[in-house]
Amino acid sequence: MMRDLTGAEKTAPSATVFVWLFIVVTLFITLCHAAAGIMIPLVVAVFIWYLINAIARFLGSFRFGSFPPLPRFIRFMLAIIFLTSIFVIIAELVHQNIDDVTAAAPEFQKSFAKILQQVSGFMGLESALNTRDIWADMQSGSLDIGYLLREFAGILTAMAGKTLITLIFVGFLLYEQRYFARKLKWMIRDADVEQRFHETLQIIDVKIQRYIGVKAFVSLLDSILTYAILSFFDVQFAEFWGVMAFFLHFIPYAGSFVALSLPSLIALIQFGDLGMVAAVFACLAVSHAFLGHVLDPYMMGNNLNLSPIFIISNLAMWGLVWGIPGMFVAIPILAIVTIALEQFPTTRPIAVLLSKTGV
Repeated sequence: MMRDLTGAEKTAPSATVFVWLFIVVTLFITLCHAAAGIMIPLVVAVFIWYLINAIARFLGSFRFGSFPPLPRFIRFMLAIIFLTSIFVIIAELVHQNIDDVTAAAPEFQKSFAKILQQVSGFMGLESALNTRDIWADMQSGSLDIGYLLREFAGILTAMAGKTLITLIFVGFLLYEQRYFARKLKWMIRDADVEQRFHETLQIIDVKIQRYIGVKAFVSLLDSILTYAILSFFDVQFAEFWGVMAFFLHFIPYAGSFVALSLPSLIALIQFGDLGMVAAVFACLAVSHAFLGHVLDPYMMGNNLNLSPIFIISNLAMWGLVWGIPGMFVAIPILAIVTIALEQFPTTRPIAVLLSKTGV
């Protein structure tokens, strides 16, 4: 009897940790949903802050002959200027192309109706999908391409409206990061414990910077290749879909599906040639497959060792909590949480559970 009781006592701490973790996660998700207007810009600001640090660290690795590396302040200023220029270019491209896409939506809708009529005729479904029924469905909104594009534009505009709040958060994070080590020193008075904790946080910090830096770099390559492929085939709004490819790369599975299917649909409506559409789709698929299944895992290493079931469930959860913006940040959040959990013996089993291969 005493032996069983002792075994129960040994397993009690682990069970307690999981119970408290469940409570904390539940409360955190509830808070995120209630305070989405503040939490979303804060999370995006943390990602941008880490990206600035990653670029500054990358610039510090360069040596110009016998000259010392660039001073820390100069590296951070160059990283901020570079990211600001990229964001301004992206914002301008999105703004211009959204207006063009929305203006062209009625013509796309008419072409889409003709294509559906041809498909229904080829399949012998004239009575089920005649032109009048298709047009009625489109006018009622169930197949209104213009409505879908306007809704998508509204989402991007709402996200852009949070830019000022995000920049304020980034500024405070950059200002306060110089005091993080000092705060840690005063929080933990034991020098040995403080040193171990500082080293652990340093490992977490470097891995997160590496993850966000590599993910942003591969997403930028995805954007450039998508734009180049669509421009080569003369598909309309190549700049718009190139910009969208950057953000969609952060959404596994669903993002790739959207990044492949929507430009191919535009090509189908524009050209009406299945051979051209197949060529566009094939080139985009090869590009996404190389970036997503070869280059991304090669550069990311163990940082991308995430379970597909947790990826899908995480996308669904953050999509319910924050909508479309939540889906963009869902996987980076999961990766960062996994990186942090694997550094501590108590929480390492949870990181193993979240991993794909268990290592």
